[in-house]
Amino acid sequence: MGDILELIKSRRTIKSYEPKFVNWDYLSKILEAGRHAPCCGNIQNWKFIVVIEPSQKKDLAVAAYEQYEIALAGALIVVCAEPEKAERYYGLRGERLYTTQNCAAAVQNMLLEAQSLGLGTTWIGAFDEEAVRDSCSIPKKIRPQAIIAVGFPKEIPEKPPKYPLETLVYFGSWSNKFRDPSKYLNDIATIMARKVNAAKESIQNVASSVVGKLKKESDSEE
Repeated sequence: MGDILELIKSRRTIKSYEPKFVNWDYLSKILEAGRHAPCCGNIQNWKFIVVIEPSQKKDLAVAAYEQYEIALAGALIVVCAEPEKAERYYGLRGERLYTTQNCAAAVQNMLLEAQSLGLGTTWIGAFDEEAVRDSCSIPKKIRPQAIIAVGFPKEIPEKPPKYPLETLVYFGSWSNKFRDPSKYLNDIATIMARKVNAAKESIQNVASSVVGKLKKESDSEE
């Protein structure tokens, strides 16, 4: 398998596309990646609408607050959620949180599969929900969660700056940072190993004591 981390790092949000068709072989692999995303309780409360008609892509670009560049992408994928399905199993938290998490996981999977195929993508979350619903004839009980533009990038943006890892990671509690996490984890591993060895020794001692007592009792009975 390839280096997943490098694939993740190489992904970019594409702002301009070549007006080229994206064939079903590519799209099916991208959709398969979305279908295999993790989700709460494996309820898979998502549906994917593939849009390739130029006029409909333009309608969705308008619905996405006039992000016209996505209309040139080979295809748009509207990721839809079935909130009632999550609510049925997990209540309000399922409807409002788990549903969004499920669809977000599916989106990320699709972005990475597209990247592995040499395609570019744009994850769009800013759009007029009712306009997207009208364009794709989406039922009222279904909610569009995202639009993914998929196509051949005209240009690849520079890598955006990211916060250093040490500014984002805490250990055990909020704001609990270590200058050298590797040393901290190694120290923890050493301490845990000592505790495990001590526990093993204690168990062995107890077991030996019990065996000794049983042997004495057996000898005395004879």
